[in-house]
Amino acid sequence: MRGYAVIIFNMSENKSETGLSEELAACRREARELSGLFQALELINSTLDYHKVLDCLMELATEVTGSEAASAILIENGQLSFVAASGTKSIEIKRVHLGRKEGVAGWVVENKSPLLIPDVSKDLRFTKKADSTSGFNTRSLVAVPLKIEEEIIGVLEAVNKKSGVFSESDIKVLSILANSAAVAIHKARLYADLNELFLSTVKSIANAIEAKDSYLHGHSERIRDFAMMIARGLGLSKEEEKNVELTAIFHDVGKIGVDDKILRKKEKLSDSEFQEIRKHPAKGAEILSSIKQLKNIIPGILYHQEHFDGRGYPEGISGKSIPLTARIIAVADAFDAMTSDRSYRTAISVKDAIKELEKCSGTQFDPVCVKAFIDNFEPRNAGGDKK
Repeated sequence: MRGYAVIIFNMSENKSETGLSEELAACRREARELSGLFQALELINSTLDYHKVLDCLMELATEVTGSEAASAILIENGQLSFVAASGTKSIEIKRVHLGRKEGVAGWVVENKSPLLIPDVSKDLRFTKKADSTSGFNTRSLVAVPLKIEEEIIGVLEAVNKKSGVFSESDIKVLSILANSAAVAIHKARLYADLNELFLSTVKSIANAIEAKDSYLHGHSERIRDFAMMIARGLGLSKEEEKNVELTAIFHDVGKIGVDDKILRKKEKLSDSEFQEIRKHPAKGAEILSSIKQLKNIIPGILYHQEHFDGRGYPEGISGKSIPLTARIIAVADAFDAMTSDRSYRTAISVKDAIKELEKCSGTQFDPVCVKAFIDNFEPRNAGGDKK
């Protein structure tokens, strides 16, 4: 404390009170900007939901610029859309869309430069469309371009300085937040692209399995629909839903290792052939075991032929010892098998299939999963007779 006292004393000796207050104000402003930057970085690393990140960044923008509201405007489908906002009219402002060259945001996009307007009533670049739609009253604003590398993807705006007027310092701090927003958007888009590529690859593999047996065409897609219906009925989290979806698509991957003649056989399978079929869950788990990204779905694949009463395979486990994902797939798989034609029999009706699920609830199937299926069933997803 003694050292700090000397510094403050020396400063007060060498500077006027006005100079000292200006320096302290500058220090506070820089501290606020740094705090905003750290909070922005923390937000970016916390989630892949860039809409959530942008909303939080807009709250941060109002705080660090001392403004009444802030908004993020992105170029979408050739127009400017307000995708995130803070302030009293944040919900209303998100309904606003502008032409690509319209208003202050349009000018910033076209000129790739920030813009500070002390009084919007005196600037022809300002459009009242956003105010008319939202009921907000804009008096002054500062806007900066939002870009990924050299591509302009939108604009960040802070509106109505609460005290004093907007300055170059506000442009600076808003630009910092714009960079953070761009990183969040870029990160989310990269993840979406990778996820889309991954799912396309998964579906291609599933299609390759189904190509081994024409009767299985569309099977994995229907299982996915049924399984997701159960998952939503059970109130699973988004991450758990994703695991259910992938498990459904991959559940029969082990059939790649089963002889086509067995899969397509119209007559009753021999004991040895049936034993070969029974190996497909373990084969599927083994095939996927080396793929780190799929480790969470392997239990669902390995145990989807287990019965709730312990009479299934490959290990004969029962009840809640069977992973929930596997119990979900078991219901979805059985229903699709019953309502779809097979080489060895024709489909039964949806009504009869549901009766069979109810009959086997508590023995072959988890009663909770059966109930979730029946409560949320939509006939259009069924593969066989809809009656």
